[in-house]
Amino acid sequence: MRRWPVGLLVSVLAACGAGVQQPGEVKDSDALASTEQELTGDCTADWAANPCTVADTAACGTGSASVDSTNSPNNCELGGMKCDPRPRLCNRNTKTYWFTATGPLNVYDSLGNVLGSVSTGTQFRINLGTRQTVPSVSANYLAMGFSVPTNNGAISGLIRPDLTDAGYTNVMSWLTQNYRPAPDPGGTYSNWYIIPSNNTPYEGLHVTTDCPANDMAVHYLGRNGRINLITNLPGKGSPTKAVYPNTTGLNFKRAQAQHSVSLPLYDCTSGSAVKVSLTLDFLYGYVQSGHWGWIAMPNLSTTPP
Repeated sequence: MRRWPVGLLVSVLAACGAGVQQPGEVKDSDALASTEQELTGDCTADWAANPCTVADTAACGTGSASVDSTNSPNNCELGGMKCDPRPRLCNRNTKTYWFTATGPLNVYDSLGNVLGSVSTGTQFRINLGTRQTVPSVSANYLAMGFSVPTNNGAISGLIRPDLTDAGYTNVMSWLTQNYRPAPDPGGTYSNWYIIPSNNTPYEGLHVTTDCPANDMAVHYLGRNGRINLITNLPGKGSPTKAVYPNTTGLNFKRAQAQHSVSLPLYDCTSGSAVKVSLTLDFLYGYVQSGHWGWIAMPNLSTTPP
């Protein structure tokens, strides 16, 4: 049985299907805006031992400080199958976690704004546990593409599954196997507003002691006019659940029942992780009803812009 580490590890981008080419990573300023932290894994190097017919273990936190002070009851791992390289979805047809665009397609934010375009044949990954309807784009569900190579750089955003090699029916079926929706903590909600964040204090700081290049605090802040609402806190993959513009003053409904969670930050310039006094705090709630998740506090204000 696979054991998923509590800490974050450097991404292993090895595809398990013979002859499958991995697309090159897009290296530009936008990549930081859409990069989510990776857990180790590919579709599976051992297909027989990790079949797509068996559910992988997944759980929400207890909230007990004796277990993990940041492990809130609303911090829930995605409920994938054993073949899924959580937090990504496995393409059961190719036995890799790469999906291929069968025609030109767009990447959208959660309001239907186009973030970038993708050419036929482009390969990309899809997140587990996220499906969303955007009526202006399609009457069917959209899936969340992870760091999709577009004409505007690498962008995480919504894509149409029917324009992939796996097809709409397959992607939706695979996404909903062992599906674990983010919980509604109940109680009252207060009004906060999405704003452009001041990234300067967080530049160069890491959210884990491992200090790999993709564990940066700024990954959770605004970049290029948008922010990501994440499914769970950093440490469990923190995949993007929704993408919103940060220049229009969108209302974020903060769940009062869930206290803010402060994560320590580290400076790795010496070669070792040195804890700094600054923390990165997260709030739980929703922008669009039914899509609960976490947003880093520098992206939010109690005062409308």
